[in-house]
Amino acid sequence: NVPTSYAEFGPLAKHLRYAERASRKLARSTFYGMARWQAGLEQHQAFLGRIVDIGAELFAMSASCMKAETIRRRDPAEGASAYELANAFCAQSKVRVDALFTELWNNSDAVDHKVSKKVLDGRYTWLEDGVLDRKSR
Repeated sequence: NVPTSYAEFGPLAKHLRYAERASRKLARSTFYGMARWQAGLEQHQAFLGRIVDIGAELFAMSASCMKAETIRRRDPAEGASAYELANAFCAQSKVRVDALFTELWNNSDAVDHKVSKKVLDGRYTWLEDGVLDRKSR
């Protein structure tokens, strides 16, 4: 990832470089999860969901930059406003991606899994006491 790569995208180049770096990190994280849990990876749905969410965000970042550049080439005036929107979207998306990367390895999934099993076993039905059923009206 060369500091001057994607220079033709001007102020959006930094977002494309970020997406490229994050894509590599996503691949490494996925591979690490595969090595860590092996055949049990499918039982880690929250991890897999975060992986998918990161990929979708990175795709959307790249697509918004490409669309803004396409608009700029067709009409520089519209392109300027398209660049503004793409820049804002990418800045917001980067925050979401960074949070998702953190949540891959720093989360409450183990506790959540234990509690959800207990919910299904009926351990917390006392919490429903006093709740009105809409169907009974």
